[in-house]
Amino acid sequence: MTGVGALMISLGFFFLSFYVRMKHDIRKRLPVRMRKLEELEDSFHNLINSVERESTKTNYMGAILFFMGIGVSLLFFPFKIAILSIIVLSVGDSFSTLIGVHWGRHKTKVNPDKSWEGTLGGLATSFLVCLFFANPLIALVAASVGMFMEVMPFKINDNLLMPFSVGIVLWGISLLGFVI
Repeated sequence: MTGVGALMISLGFFFLSFYVRMKHDIRKRLPVRMRKLEELEDSFHNLINSVERESTKTNYMGAILFFMGIGVSLLFFPFKIAILSIIVLSVGDSFSTLIGVHWGRHKTKVNPDKSWEGTLGGLATSFLVCLFFANPLIALVAASVGMFMEVMPFKINDNLLMPFSVGIVLWGISLLGFVI
C-alpha cells in the first residue's frame, strides 16, 4: 500500500464518520429499506465503535488517524524507516493497549492513564517484530521512541505522533551514517 493509498483509506473513514452521524436521516428518506442489511451495517458500526477510545467524539477517529499515520510515514520517509515506524504504530500501540488494559497494575507517574506493564509489553513486541527488518540497535531505538511517545501525555493523537517521531529519529540516525 502506498502512502497515498493509506491517506485515501483515511479519507474514506472520514466520510464514513459523517455518514454514521446522518444515517438515520438518510434511511428515513429511502424509498425501499432492507432491514437485514441495515442490521448488518449497524453491527459493523457497533464493532468499530467498541474498539474506539471512549473520549473520541468522532466515529472512526482511531482508524482515520491510524491510516493517516501510515500514509504520512510512507510519503515522508524512506521505505525501510516507514516500515519500522508502521510496525511500532501497529504492533507496539496495539500490544501496549492490550497488555495495559488486561494486566496493567502499576501506573506511570508521567501519565496515570498508562501502565508500566503496557508500556514494556508494547516495547518488547514492537522490538521483536522490528528485528525482522533491522539490526537490534535500530529495532530497540525504534521501539523505545515509539513507546516513549505512547506514554507521554501529549494532546496530539499517538496514531500520528508515534510513526512520525520514530521516522524522524530513524531518519536523523541514518543521516549520521548509521545503516537502518
